[in-house]
Amino acid sequence: MNRLFITKENLRELIKSLKKDCDEFIAPKKEHLDDIIFSDTKYSGGEILDYDGNSIVSPRAFLLPQTEELFEIKSARNSNFVPIEDKKKRIFYGVRPCDIKAITLMADFFTDKFVDAFYKQKIERSTFIAIACLRRCSKKSFCYEMDAGPIAKNGFDLELTPVSMGHLVDIGSKKGSRILKKNNKLFTKGSPEAIKEAGVILKGFREAAKRADYKKLARTMSQNKVKESIWDDIGLRCVVCSGCITLCPTCSCFSVMDRLYGDRGVRMRYCDGCVYAGFTKMAGGSAPFPNHKDHIRRFFEHKLNIDVERYGMPSCVGCARCIETCPGNIDIKKFIEATAKATETVGQVSSFAKATEDR
Repeated sequence: MNRLFITKENLRELIKSLKKDCDEFIAPKKEHLDDIIFSDTKYSGGEILDYDGNSIVSPRAFLLPQTEELFEIKSARNSNFVPIEDKKKRIFYGVRPCDIKAITLMADFFTDKFVDAFYKQKIERSTFIAIACLRRCSKKSFCYEMDAGPIAKNGFDLELTPVSMGHLVDIGSKKGSRILKKNNKLFTKGSPEAIKEAGVILKGFREAAKRADYKKLARTMSQNKVKESIWDDIGLRCVVCSGCITLCPTCSCFSVMDRLYGDRGVRMRYCDGCVYAGFTKMAGGSAPFPNHKDHIRRFFEHKLNIDVERYGMPSCVGCARCIETCPGNIDIKKFIEATAKATETVGQVSSFAKATEDR
C-alpha cells in the first residue's frame, strides 16, 4: 500500500477523533523539569505531537503497572476468587520504535506458551501509534544496533515519520486500516519528496552504527566465556537501586500476594526483579545464587542470552534507560562491546571496567 501523509493540523484533528473512541488516550507530555512522560491525556490534554528524545518511563507502565489487582477474594476459606477484568480501551500515541518492539516482546512473553489472560486482554484492547526517530534519543542510546530503531518494523497499528509540514503514515494492522478509513479525509498520498526525506533518516543511522551480532553474543554468554572479572566488576558497581528493572521496557518479572481483611480481600500482582537477593530464595531460606554479582548477572543473561534462545532476539532494545539511571555507571552497551573481547586471558584488567572509564 502507498504511504500516506498527514499535516500537523490534520494530526490534531485525528487525535480529537481518536479520543472519542477510547477510555484512555496515552500520549507523551512534558512534566516537571520538562521531563517527557506518558500520561492519559483524554480529558486533560497537553499531549505532544512530536518530540525529541524519549520518555523517562516507557508505556509498559500502563500494561504492567507496579501493582494491580487481579482477583477479588470473596472468601479465602472457600477459595472463592473472582477475576477483576480491565475492559478499558486504550490508544497509545507517540510510542518510540524501541518501545514498540519492547511491547511486542512482552506480548510474546505473556501470551506465548502460558497465556496471561489479564495482560492479553489489555493488549487486545489497545491501539499503538508509533513515531519514528529522526535522531538518537540520547548519546547513550543504541536502538539501531539492537534492531529496534529508528523505525518500527512491526507491532504498531500506525507509524508516523516526521517530515517537512507533517508526517508520513504507514499502516501496520487492520486496526490501523480502520482508523484511516474512518478519518480518510485527513490523509493524502505521500509525495515522492516526503518519502525521500524519510529515507534519509535510516541512511543516517546506518552510517553512524552497525547492527550488533546478538546471536554471537548469546552464544558467548551461554558458553560461559564472559570473563569472571567482568561480573565481579558489575557486582561491585550495583547498589540494587532497581532503576534498571523499573525503567526497562521489557522487564517482565512479577510476584503475587494476597491482601486479606478477614476472609475477604484481593490478590495482587506487583513488579519484582531478578537483581533482588530474595528473588530466587526458596522455601526454608535456601538461596541458589548467594553472591550479589549473580543477581545483576541474571538481568544481563535474561536480556542478551536467554531471550535470544527463546524468541530468536534479545530483549534489550537499546533505549539506554538503564544506563541513564544507573548510579554505579553500569553500561549494558559497553558490556556488549566488552563481551566481544571475552577471549582475553584471565588476569588482565576487566575490559568492562576499561570501557566505562572514559564515560
